[in-house]
Amino acid sequence: MPVEQRSRISQLTGVLIAVGAVIVALGASWGLIQLASGGDGPVKIQLGDEDFDAGQVERIAAQIAEEGPVLYSDVSGRGQRQPIWVNHFGDDANAQWYVFSAIAPATPEGCFLSWSERDNLFDERRPDPDDPRAKGELCSDTTFSATGEVGPGSSVEAPEQFTWSVDDEDNLIIELFDREE
Repeated sequence: MPVEQRSRISQLTGVLIAVGAVIVALGASWGLIQLASGGDGPVKIQLGDEDFDAGQVERIAAQIAEEGPVLYSDVSGRGQRQPIWVNHFGDDANAQWYVFSAIAPATPEGCFLSWSERDNLFDERRPDPDDPRAKGELCSDTTFSATGEVGPGSSVEAPEQFTWSVDDEDNLIIELFDREE
């Protein structure tokens, strides 16, 4: 049975094509990883909306007056990476809104700010694994005011505060991302 013999040039061409394909594949993989991680270039990938429409200010203000601050479990669409608390004070539904992260800086994994109606403040707790509506164990002794601020003299940072506005249709619009980044 005859065996095909290839010239050295065809063998070299085949090897160069294979090496080139591997280099292109590695370069494309590196590029995709850089893109997915945000990269250092001028283009920043940011999934999710920049603004969150929380709803009608009159309705939310009435709900807060009756039941306390409202927790929006994840407004970013990124899987519990951006839960926020919304609180309101006063009679004017267009003013005195406080919007802040439900996760304080340097908080242990799985700890969230939890509203204590009895004490009229927030503390850091883990969710109860058996009943998500029940209070879980405390993560720290740190407490935060109803506006998300830390008491004087505390070495703990306050949760991130978010800018808000009321649009022409009386909806509370919360700015989730800094537009200048």
